[in-house]
Amino acid sequence: MYNFLVPTRGTRKKLADLGAVASGLAHEIRNPLNSMYINSQILAEMLAELPVGEAARKEELLSLAQSNLKVTRRLNDLLDEFLRFARPPSMELVVADLNKIVSETIRFLEVDFSRRGIELVVRLHPERLPLLADEKQLKQALLNLLLNAEEAMDKDRKRIRVTTGLYGGRPFVRVQDNGRGIPRADRRQIFRLFFTTRKNGSGIGLPVVRQIIRDHCGKINVRSREGRGTTVTILLPTEGQFKAALSARPPAGLLPEKLR
Repeated sequence: MYNFLVPTRGTRKKLADLGAVASGLAHEIRNPLNSMYINSQILAEMLAELPVGEAARKEELLSLAQSNLKVTRRLNDLLDEFLRFARPPSMELVVADLNKIVSETIRFLEVDFSRRGIELVVRLHPERLPLLADEKQLKQALLNLLLNAEEAMDKDRKRIRVTTGLYGGRPFVRVQDNGRGIPRADRRQIFRLFFTTRKNGSGIGLPVVRQIIRDHCGKINVRSREGRGTTVTILLPTEGQFKAALSARPPAGLLPEKLR
């Protein structure tokens, strides 16, 4: 049985407080980070213009400067991800079609999947699946799930299935991979902030997914078997159900006038 998850007033206040702290901390970190990035750029340019007399030494120093650029870019990306979680943007709700959201997100990844030898199987519901949603945020959630599925691929024959449909009259999207699966000991932790088993993972992607789906009064179901793969299903409310859930929230969460 799927239940809608509506954040309580206390939860929203904690998130607001976390967002305020995160914004201040990010500001303090980003300034020296930007300085490091600019200095590394200048250093790389200066090294590139050095005479070729000591080619090996020049290449070594240039490699170090480029490595610094890569690290600072990575740190900047982590800050952006954390801020997206701690202080998510306000929702811009429109009446959207889940099939269209899924199609446009997949189009963004098709070339990369093909290059990596991943077979992408897409089965969309034959009719429109209307819902009230922030299209950009739902695309972000789906993108995170698809990238997670891509990272889980460790077999010769790699396959990701994306399906949309209706369950109990409510629209859903399902992402299924045939990757290595999630170890039983990790399954309760996958939505915990900063938890990751990937070498270069941030541990922020799945918490962002859960937050976006909660904001949409939806539900996430995860099933996984080691060595067989993982299936993630997102169930969303209909337009009427979402309006009713938003109207039941405290004043800050009421629907805008144009959507009432």
